[in-house]
Amino acid sequence: MSHPLAFANQSLYHAGILLSAWSHAKASGEAPERAITLSFATPVQARLLDGYGWLLLAACRIRQAPESPPHSVDDLPPLPAGLVHPAEVAACAQLELNGWIADLKSPVDRQPTVRPASSLAVEVVTSLEQFQEWSTRLKDLAAQIADAIDES
Repeated sequence: MSHPLAFANQSLYHAGILLSAWSHAKASGEAPERAITLSFATPVQARLLDGYGWLLLAACRIRQAPESPPHSVDDLPPLPAGLVHPAEVAACAQLELNGWIADLKSPVDRQPTVRPASSLAVEVVTSLEQFQEWSTRLKDLAAQIADAIDES
């Protein structure tokens, strides 16, 4: 396993721990659900985005891991002359523009209260379930990238 892929798995594992704690805190009812969401959303997002960045590096077969992972295809280090990004990275670039990765990268709504339904403001709903879905999608992406690495 390449270092970036190991770091990706570690980030996704840590995100899973945070998601589990979020779920337990929500189920306990000891604090308002919105306060719990505000407490967990940003750290979970950070771990998921780190995992995503490490996956991008792994997909590019970059073995020397930088201090911190990129959070976008645009932030990847340049490849040697004559090489192009793998298909997985091209697909991720598209998802960053208008897919679930774009939603994952959106700022977490830090408002302490939910906006009224009549508000015209567009926002991504911040919820435990949404972050769990993104975590699952990143795990699927990790498996796809690991398979591609094994085949090369």
